[in-house]
Amino acid sequence: MITKTTLGKAVKFVNNCKFIFSFKKNIFQKNIFSLLLCLITCISFAQSGSCNSEITIAGDKEQKYNGFETSFLLQIKNTGTTTDTYQLSAENFSGFAENPDGSSTQNNVLLSNKLQSKNNSALSKTITLAAGESVEFYVKLNLIDSSKLDQWNGTKVTATSGSCPANQTQVIVYTYIPPKKTKGVGFNKSSLDLKNIMTSRAAYVFLLQNVVAVRFFS
Repeated sequence: MITKTTLGKAVKFVNNCKFIFSFKKNIFQKNIFSLLLCLITCISFAQSGSCNSEITIAGDKEQKYNGFETSFLLQIKNTGTTTDTYQLSAENFSGFAENPDGSSTQNNVLLSNKLQSKNNSALSKTITLAAGESVEFYVKLNLIDSSKLDQWNGTKVTATSGSCPANQTQVIVYTYIPPKKTKGVGFNKSSLDLKNIMTSRAAYVFLLQNVVAVRFFS
């Protein structure tokens, strides 16, 4: 016959067992969660480390527009540990505090752009590089509106990793479009108009010859 005391001890034992198993289950779940979190973090860190890249500017990052075309020579390098494919792009950008001369970016002008290889052929905007490999290319800029003078332009060049789309490398190049009076040869009619100079010189020689002839026959 089961007494009340024995029944109470049995109930207490069952409750203790439930608590122990529940406690072990919680520990197991917490450990699994921590392990998964650590694993995901490690994978993300390793992946980001293999997708590194850099873009550098060969020369000055600021140039004056001369009326023809402004060219900046850039280099993209795969600084990661594995082969990666990069998507190159260029766009007008004014998201910086001020222009290189301290002026406001509010009235910055737009320039059209194109990417070209170093031998001036069309450049594929998708470039595959082995670890440590690099390639040089040009970003060439032209003025869209010739009435927008004495202003700046900022152009952002971006390389986006194909293996890690969140990994982007960017540089900004700056172009100054001077006012008309300071524009270089080619932007407006040159102050050294060779055609007019040659015409004037020919007229002067012809006149001098006539004067000499008159004196000779006088």
